[in-house]
Amino acid sequence: MRQIRQTFAAFVVRDFRYMWGGSLLSVTAFMTSFSLIPSVAYELTGSYTAAGIAMLGSGISQTLLGPIGGVIADRYRKKPLVVAGQAMPGILLGALGTLIVTDHISVPLLVVATLVMGAGFALMGPARQAWTGFIVPRRLLPNAVALQQMSMNTGQVLGPTLIAVFAAFMALEGRNTGILFLVVASFFAFVLPMTASIRTEGPATPVDQRRSMRVELLEGFRYLRGNPRLRHLWFYFSLMVACGWGFQTLLPGILAQEFGRAPTDVGATYMIFGVSSLVINIVLAGAVSGRWAWPLLMIMGLVMAVGFWLVAIAPSYGAFLILGAFIGTGRSGTMLVNQSLMMGNTKPAYFGRVMSFAMMAFGFQALFGPVWGGIADVVGGPQTMALIGVIAAGATAFMFVGWLRTRNLPLEAGTAAASMGRRIGTAVQRPAPASESANGVEGQPAFAAQLAPVALMDPQKVRQ
Repeated sequence: MRQIRQTFAAFVVRDFRYMWGGSLLSVTAFMTSFSLIPSVAYELTGSYTAAGIAMLGSGISQTLLGPIGGVIADRYRKKPLVVAGQAMPGILLGALGTLIVTDHISVPLLVVATLVMGAGFALMGPARQAWTGFIVPRRLLPNAVALQQMSMNTGQVLGPTLIAVFAAFMALEGRNTGILFLVVASFFAFVLPMTASIRTEGPATPVDQRRSMRVELLEGFRYLRGNPRLRHLWFYFSLMVACGWGFQTLLPGILAQEFGRAPTDVGATYMIFGVSSLVINIVLAGAVSGRWAWPLLMIMGLVMAVGFWLVAIAPSYGAFLILGAFIGTGRSGTMLVNQSLMMGNTKPAYFGRVMSFAMMAFGFQALFGPVWGGIADVVGGPQTMALIGVIAAGATAFMFVGWLRTRNLPLEAGTAAASMGRRIGTAVQRPAPASESANGVEGQPAFAAQLAPVALMDPQKVRQ
């Protein structure tokens, strides 16, 4: 019972429950559509590379706009940004479904669709993560971030389940795929009212404290670069996401070429993938605030690497499904623990910008899609899976070395990690001077400090 309370501790906050529910529905829609877009592209062309190119638009927009989305998230109220970011993909998925149903879809149109959806995610993602930091108390922040990640992985279960249900009643190809896109687009009719009912707005930076977009962006980058823990976490997260999501790009071709199945027959694979992700999330959500968070991060990375090696040598479709659970467990666990550690080690004034740099990883994974696809067209899908496993193992070794170098550094004052560290006796940096503003910029000295030079000069005036 105690473990369950720790796992779902942030659910005691009413606004967080509404945010989590809206996130669950929107992520289910995203996961359903993103699972099918590579399959639609492969069905149109029969090429691994085309399946990767279809997701290229998302990579471009998230990579270029992600950091700007972080500055916007720190500068403006969070609620309107999230609502706008959720409305955009809802409209787009409806348009995409209509194009497929009317047989007007093409790979270039898929690229445009993912480009716009990526732009919406670049706007919404950092704002939603930053908003979480203001909705829940600081002590619940790591757990809340873990539960947000759990909503993503629950969506990975519900999305494939929806695909499997549709496939049971109709062949999931051609126009029928478009109908499923229209169904998931309707989810946003529930998502938007749920998000709008959240009472906490998430504060905006006062107008007189705002500076140019470039200055605030560079300040966020310097903050990330100057914190060794955040720097290592960001680099590791970027590599692991780029590797982990290569599975999506390669899956349709592997199903068709290695096991003789339809490229759109991804429902069963994603369902097992999602269930394994959800199980490990329930286990890890209550542990991300403790001493074991960093070791668990690297354990999950190794599990993901081993999973890629195992599916590369899977002798049958059944074995492929079972062994794919290792990738689901490792990828999901790595993302959950990593994002919790990043938010926990970040000052609130930098939530949006730091998380926007982290979410650039989702842009990287889409940009890597054509790379994985091109390699697979040359050497084969299973061989590319094995290569991805090698890269993931190397990234985990790098993270282990980084952890050894930083684990004894004092925690930064003002972060959730520092608040929890004090209770267990971990060293914490001295708080910043009172003259430092919330966004890290030196403010004007206190009134008494301004008067000090005048007071020191008074005796000199008398003597003269």
